[in-house]
Amino acid sequence: MMKTKNKLWDLCLRLEQHLCPDYCGVVDRRRVIAFVLLTLVEMLIIPYHFLLFYMMEVWDGFFFNLAHTLVLALLIYVVLKRKVVFKTGISLLYILVFVKLAIDSMLCLHYQDGRDNLSVMSNIFIMFILAITAQSQQLNRTTLGFAVSLLPVVAVAISHTQISSLFFSIKAVLVGFLMILYVWLYNSESVMFKGLRQPKQMREEEKKALHMLADLKDEEKDMAVNLLSRLSPEQQQNILDRAAELLKTSELTKKAWDLVCADLTNSERVICQMVLEGKMLKEICIELNKSESNITSQRSHIRKKLNMDRKDDLRRELEKRFYEARNSLGE
Repeated sequence: MMKTKNKLWDLCLRLEQHLCPDYCGVVDRRRVIAFVLLTLVEMLIIPYHFLLFYMMEVWDGFFFNLAHTLVLALLIYVVLKRKVVFKTGISLLYILVFVKLAIDSMLCLHYQDGRDNLSVMSNIFIMFILAITAQSQQLNRTTLGFAVSLLPVVAVAISHTQISSLFFSIKAVLVGFLMILYVWLYNSESVMFKGLRQPKQMREEEKKALHMLADLKDEEKDMAVNLLSRLSPEQQQNILDRAAELLKTSELTKKAWDLVCADLTNSERVICQMVLEGKMLKEICIELNKSESNITSQRSHIRKKLNMDRKDDLRRELEKRFYEARNSLGE
């Protein structure tokens, strides 16, 4: 299970580097992961739908599924070849799946004459999930289009639903729209950060005092006491809490770094640190005053000691291992 998880994560990282070569933030990573998972789900669902429509002899649905498969394959090809901006590509993928679900719902209502409400409600539920997922990835126009398009789909579904069942199903629809609104508010900086009260946030004078205390030598304890005495008790406590927090973070970082680089020499550790800082080969050579062949050789030694594949991106692998080490130490 762990190996499968690691392989899937490595696939996401490599795909992320390919689809977002210049920059990849948190939102971009969400989009890459969603692209991978949605593609895998479609690869499982499409054969199932082919079999279902064939057994039921619903040829409209069969050929509709065939058309969907061709468009999906073309879209994935375009995204992987970077013919479109990745943000546009993932939006188009969401739209394609959303349209498929909407048409599938109409086919269910038409052929089953309102008897297959479970399939229709399941489709609507997935459509809401698509809208919420798109909003969580800040695809605002796509989400707005989904929210508007859901209204007629829900209206048609309700018109084919018995009154006794309607009171139970309408609750899920209302919650779906509320969740879209919630995620929109969650992503809105103007709403989430306006007027926040953060009592532990350091003021400018507190930051200066903390830096001055950090620069003092051991024999200058009287100056430290004098400096703290000029501040209010609240400010003193805030500085002490912040200093303790920074010390704990620093110690945790050092332990995580030692854990990741346990088998590396000091020279190799320095190179890893510079790689994590995003420095290129030439920059490392200049700063360390070493030849490119020397640095390349040491990087190869680092890969071997860390059991890394030649295709693995050294910086991303170090970031992943450092993050995992920090998490394991923090637990």
